[in-house]
Amino acid sequence: MYSAVIVKPKRNIFAVLDIGTTKIICLIAKINSNLSYKIIGTGYKSAEGISGGSITDAKHASYSISSTVGLAEQVSEETIDQIYVNVAGCGISSFNVHNEIIAANHEILDRDIKRVVFQTFEKYIEENVIIHNIPLKYHLDDMTDIKEVSGLYGKRLSADVNVVTASRPALTNIENCITNNSGISMAGCVASAYSAGLACLSEDEKELGTAIVDIGGGCTAIGIFKRGKLVYTSSIPIGSIHITRDIAYGLCTSIEHAERIKILYGSTIITSIDENEYITVQSNESDESTQVLKSELVNIIRPRIEEILELIRDQFQEQKNLINKVVITGGTSYLASIKEIASHIFNKQVRIGYPESCSGLDGEYDKNPVFSAALGSIKLIVDTFYRNNSGMLDHDSKISKLYHWVKSKVTV
Repeated sequence: MYSAVIVKPKRNIFAVLDIGTTKIICLIAKINSNLSYKIIGTGYKSAEGISGGSITDAKHASYSISSTVGLAEQVSEETIDQIYVNVAGCGISSFNVHNEIIAANHEILDRDIKRVVFQTFEKYIEENVIIHNIPLKYHLDDMTDIKEVSGLYGKRLSADVNVVTASRPALTNIENCITNNSGISMAGCVASAYSAGLACLSEDEKELGTAIVDIGGGCTAIGIFKRGKLVYTSSIPIGSIHITRDIAYGLCTSIEHAERIKILYGSTIITSIDENEYITVQSNESDESTQVLKSELVNIIRPRIEEILELIRDQFQEQKNLINKVVITGGTSYLASIKEIASHIFNKQVRIGYPESCSGLDGEYDKNPVFSAALGSIKLIVDTFYRNNSGMLDHDSKISKLYHWVKSKVTV
């Protein structure tokens, strides 16, 4: 596995798999003739054998993945042969490289742009796997910081590129769990922060400098967008499951009951009502229940939330990127008052990020931040391979196949 950059779907139906520590989501999308898309199959199940986005038990993880995909296939009445995987954790990191070529023509053509961006793969010799290779800006002779260089005249062309990588063993383990005896090929990986940002951020937010924070079950994905591009991504190995475990330990209850308490009563700020309101807690060792002040629950949740947000703040400060706003998504974004405490810690404007309504998703799944990363991956695939390239080439020709293979390497 040299690269896990996404490739073009083989047909107008494809699947996205979001593998988390606590849940697995599979969405099957169908592209319509007008280039709109609809979710025709949804699978949502608890995850087993996965921690921090990485496989820890191949047998249990394989079953969790195959059953989730099977559920989505059953709903859609389609059999999928190609799947795109959201990656969180797995040693995700990003760095910038500077590529440079001498253009053969005075007028810069698309092939020159592809050459300079594709140079990343010639230079990269590390052990990790490239999953995104995103051109940020171009320079042509003495002209710098050019956003669109095609059609200009010059000789020395260079590009600043954001390269996103992930752990080779972690991706290999995921691929093996997906492909073993399933007939499904992995068509590429998408960093969860990238896809969540595409699903939740407005065009202005991506342009002016906004961070996306996707708090998952076992880890938190972090991304920074500026000038419309993903300029930084990383993750921290703490997520909502750590909050649940804190509650289970602090209130002497089971993980299952702690998760239920977190969903029903979880908050990060104590109000005057909380000081006098009691919640029922099932004992971990018997069927007996006890009454606990809600303020006690908040005092368990808040330190862990503060820890997560402070680790994120430290990464923001290290990057020295001008961030105007922070958008929080993922299931933990439902915690009451998380926006207020995040605003205090980041000293930035904060909002909760919800994906746009999507055809085929309704009820509790519609505009659900748990689905942000999966829906963002679908948007990325559709925009990259359909809306931006519709009718450009005869897809059956050898030249077309080569073109799309190269283009997939340099544009996503």
